[in-house]
Amino acid sequence: MADQAGAAGQAGAVDQAGAAGQAGAAGQAGAAGQADAVDQGDKCMPAKPLDELLMIPLQLPRIRIRPWWFPVQELEDPLAFYLEAWLADAIFGPDRAIIPEIEWINQIMLTVDKAYSGNLVQITIHGRPWAQNRVKSMLLSLASSHREQRARAEKMKQLEKFLKARASGPQTLRHPVA
Repeated sequence: MADQAGAAGQAGAVDQAGAAGQAGAAGQAGAAGQADAVDQGDKCMPAKPLDELLMIPLQLPRIRIRPWWFPVQELEDPLAFYLEAWLADAIFGPDRAIIPEIEWINQIMLTVDKAYSGNLVQITIHGRPWAQNRVKSMLLSLASSHREQRARAEKMKQLEKFLKARASGPQTLRHPVA
C-alpha cells in the first residue's frame, strides 16, 4: 500500500514538473512570438495579454442539477413552446432570477434557452402534465398582458407626439362658420 502511494506521489510530482516545464517553454515561445510579431510589422496580431483574457466573462455551463423534490420519472415528457425574447426578459427578468421561485411553487423544472434566431426563446417545462399546462397558461397570460401593455405604451407615445405637433402649430384657430 505504501509502495503504491509512493509511486503515485512520484508520478504526480513528475507530472507537475513536466507541466511546469511545458508552461515555461510555452511562455518563452510566446514572448519570442510577440517579438517576431513586432519585427514583422502588422502582418500578425500578438495574443491578448493575460489581464484582458481574465476579464472576459465565462459562459455558464448548461448542466442542470435536478432538485431533491423533483421526481426523475417526470423528466421524460417535457412541454416546450416559444416566446419572443423581450417577453421572456419582461416575465423572468433579464438575469432569469425568478425561475427558481416559479419552479418551487409549481413543483416543475423550467428552462429558458435562446432559440435559433436571437429574437425567440424556447421555454421547456418538466413536471406533471397538469402542472405543465398550468404553468404554460400562466406564462402565456403574462405574455399577453405584457404585449397589451407595450401596445398601450406605443399608442400613448403616438398621442403625445400628435399633441406636441398640434400644440406647436399655428395658435390662431378659425372656425369654419366665420
